[in-house]
Amino acid sequence: MGIEKYLPKLKLVKPIGGFHGVSAIFPTLIDVIDYEENNVIINHGYPRFVTHPIVKIIENKYKKKFGAIGAISCHSYEAALFLVIDYFFRRGNKIYFDKGIPLEFYNMLNAKFPNLVKRSEMADANILFIKTQGEKFLNDKKGKTVIGVLEDNNLEEDVKNLGFNIILCHDKKHDIGVILIFSIRYAMLDILRRHCGFNVSSRKIVKKIRSSSELTKKKEYNLRERIAELEKTSPEFCFLYPSGMVAIFSSILSLLSSKRGKIIAVGSLYVDTLRILESWPKKYDLPKPVFIRDNFIENLKNCIDLNTAGVIVEIPSNPLIQLVDIGEIVRISHSKGVKVIVDNTVATPYNFNPFLYDVDIVVHSTTKFLSGKNNHIGGVLLLPGEELKERIETFNKITKLKMHFNDIKVLSRNIRRFEERMEKINKNSEIVANFLNNHKLIKKVYYPSLKNDPYHLLMRKYLKGGSGLLSFVLKESTEDNAKKFYDNLLPPILKGPSLGSEKTLLCPYVIMAHYNDSKEELEQLGLDFYLMRISVGIEPVGKIIRSLENGLKNLE
Repeated sequence: MGIEKYLPKLKLVKPIGGFHGVSAIFPTLIDVIDYEENNVIINHGYPRFVTHPIVKIIENKYKKKFGAIGAISCHSYEAALFLVIDYFFRRGNKIYFDKGIPLEFYNMLNAKFPNLVKRSEMADANILFIKTQGEKFLNDKKGKTVIGVLEDNNLEEDVKNLGFNIILCHDKKHDIGVILIFSIRYAMLDILRRHCGFNVSSRKIVKKIRSSSELTKKKEYNLRERIAELEKTSPEFCFLYPSGMVAIFSSILSLLSSKRGKIIAVGSLYVDTLRILESWPKKYDLPKPVFIRDNFIENLKNCIDLNTAGVIVEIPSNPLIQLVDIGEIVRISHSKGVKVIVDNTVATPYNFNPFLYDVDIVVHSTTKFLSGKNNHIGGVLLLPGEELKERIETFNKITKLKMHFNDIKVLSRNIRRFEERMEKINKNSEIVANFLNNHKLIKKVYYPSLKNDPYHLLMRKYLKGGSGLLSFVLKESTEDNAKKFYDNLLPPILKGPSLGSEKTLLCPYVIMAHYNDSKEELEQLGLDFYLMRISVGIEPVGKIIRSLENGLKNLE
């Protein structure tokens, strides 16, 4: 068997949501741990973490053709080019761009962060972006990183012998970008793609829908109008993206500059939002982000200053379901000229409208509650007016990161019954939260509609309902108890990640999102390693509770 016995095994899992499903079932806790420890590779899952099989076919084709060690697909060729240029946009680098390579990416970053890198001639540069058709290759590449910019895929030579470290390809058939890497040191680009959500949607690949440009524009406008109406703004200030993380990345990048470079995060945040804040400001030589995890208002007053670009909050936060006094957050922030970003994915516009409190940017993962079907991936960014529109449009124009028409069609269909779905989810969630809160084998429940929850008064002040996400910790929170509980859950609960579906989903969230974090890091985040997160659906609530009871009775 040789080395094969040490390689991860392929594990076939059942997707949740069909062929284009955005989650997968992990029947036992050991299945989750095996995945996190890279003992297995799964064939389906959340698209930013698990490349869809049909996208993987394209990536493997490019790997084989060019003899690369890795292929990283991006939603557009322009997004792939941006990701690579941005990766090398760090202090001390001298970059050479061959004639004909688009400079919009460099110019945008250089305008925001001047004097960080320098454009140089080929001989002086340490980073070379070369048009491969031009066959301009140095004889001596020692100490230089060479990126080949290939606008199509017709290069037939053995590129390994040409000295490329990275090649950028434009797959015109599917209108996507592919980053080929020839050194393991650039495998980090795959992780960065995940953090900022540039992944390819499987719906963009699998089916070409023939439609007139008029029909496409009308469908897109109608969807923007629907979401804008929900969030109480205008369609012209509604921007559709291929993922929720693109919306978050775009909002953060639009605010950052060398003049105002600090971001303050209030409350717990989704794991990839954390990773963006941990990685990008440091790369741009900006101040470290500030993470406020308690005493939100007082700590914000002490941390905010004239160098602060933005304050970002989730309402409520994931997974600790925290709430903030958003009116006070906005007042403090605006007094210093600081913008406020609200991720409203979990609360949803059914329960909360941030623009009523003068928030500057609202983002959603449309994959979640707005879709509610586990079969769509996308994101949306909304503004209350003109002020930030040009910044957002500049990023959108150069990266061409736009929700694909096939995903627009699916979301347009799924969002029709959004209000009806949320009414049921709100009711079911409150019943489930009270059941868990009163159970002797549960130590703590995180859900603000509970009267003993520390955020209950804020929920009554700002939210119509608690929405569908809650978390809880077992009274004896051990691996053995977590296994007994999780492994014995019954339908209708589906054991898989993601949230916001009309089907109830439960996962060991911290194990799945923070498996490699240290004990100290988890303590700073306020997370129990065996915390369970449940996204309550619209099934008969008695059936959901019976499933939970079956898991809990195995702990007695």
